[in-house]
Amino acid sequence: MNWNLNNWWGKISADLLAEADSLGVYLDRSGLTLAHMQKGLTGSRLLHLERLPRAGAALESLEVRCREIIAPWRLANCPVNLAVSGDLAFFREVALPAAAGENLAQVVGYELDRFLPLTAAQVFYDYQILNQSETGIHLLLMALPREPVEECLELLTRLDLRPVALEPGPVAVANAFALLGGKPPSSWLLLQEEARGLELTCIRGRTLVFSRPLRTQPPQKPAEALLEEIQKLENGGHPPQALGLSLQAATAPQITAMARQGNLTVITPDSLLIQGLPPGKDLEPGALAALGAALRGLGKVPLRANLLPPEERAAAGPSGFSLNRLLLMVFMALILLWMGSLMIHKRVLLYRVNQQLAQITPEVRLVEKQLAQSQALAKQQQNLRHLEKTPNRLNILKDLTQLIPQHTWLFNLRINRQNLEMGGLSKSAADLIPLLEKSGWLTKTEFASPIVTDANKLEHFKIKAEIKDLELGS
Repeated sequence: MNWNLNNWWGKISADLLAEADSLGVYLDRSGLTLAHMQKGLTGSRLLHLERLPRAGAALESLEVRCREIIAPWRLANCPVNLAVSGDLAFFREVALPAAAGENLAQVVGYELDRFLPLTAAQVFYDYQILNQSETGIHLLLMALPREPVEECLELLTRLDLRPVALEPGPVAVANAFALLGGKPPSSWLLLQEEARGLELTCIRGRTLVFSRPLRTQPPQKPAEALLEEIQKLENGGHPPQALGLSLQAATAPQITAMARQGNLTVITPDSLLIQGLPPGKDLEPGALAALGAALRGLGKVPLRANLLPPEERAAAGPSGFSLNRLLLMVFMALILLWMGSLMIHKRVLLYRVNQQLAQITPEVRLVEKQLAQSQALAKQQQNLRHLEKTPNRLNILKDLTQLIPQHTWLFNLRINRQNLEMGGLSKSAADLIPLLEKSGWLTKTEFASPIVTDANKLEHFKIKAEIKDLELGS
């Protein structure tokens, strides 16, 4: 049920972006593999995958069958990419002097017959710079013989399909693993089955470092030969972190066990995320190369080698009219219009609010001014009430001078809102308590400390009392 829903949603999203079609064609000695992919809202989706074995030595025998198959696919003007089996490809590591860097493409064309058994006119070729120093340039040269490739190109032309790219099979398979197996590590290996045996490819970032047969010396096993290659890379300072496998069932378990012992992440075709591939269906020979070639037409690929000369590459034009695409454009336009109307509505509301605020601003400022004045008056009243509750120190001092006898002297006097404290000398300090009590405005009058008599027979005293009448002398 979940697969049906995902398949249904993938079909709808793909139909909405129907212009993003791509056809990958893989050519090997036994025939052709066609992979038709489409880029939708949920990603790249496989629509058709067909294997066409040769009926004879020439590819012409496949023309009628190809036309019948691709006619319903509606591939007009979609990009077509051709991948060719590694059995037909040449990979050579080439060293050139540093002076060749000024016109590298021309130098590679002149020197091509030194590195290959064919001349430049007999091959499609491209190169990648592996490293460059002050003394020289290290390249990886990739080439495909023109004769079998041009036969395939002529067949595609008769089918109204013109490729925009040409690449060796290992490059296409590596792109399929990199794009469908998650983000690849910085350095990884690809081991795949070819007609001539096992092909080992090394990839670092976006560069194809080498692609060569994995040779074994009897009684050496493929897993042991692969281990030697990995050790060479580790000694060279570039240890691989992953291994992609596209092998027969009989060989894969031994190599998988060896790779995992070496802490390499093993990626198999079963772990690749291929939307549109029915669950449980095994990939046919050449399917990964065809998928990698199709993925090139849907966007950028990690390995961008293109052996097809620029003047022979077809320009992929836009697709024909699509009602779904038109509806999608109308839908997006309506969404933009709706969002724009919301913004305009909000701006109109904001403008009206600003106008209303501007009208009531003078009244608000007047209210704020009156509020500030009332707060100032309230604070003044509070200060006056505080002053009313504070004893009149001058009146208290005046009354004390009248109550205290002449043989008494005050040294200090402290008055707060409710208490009075005073200290001084007297010939008879005990007489002061009754006098102060009779004043009528003091209560709880008592000595704050014991009376001390000095050598002159004068008594040092400290008296404290509570003020009873705060409006004394008023």
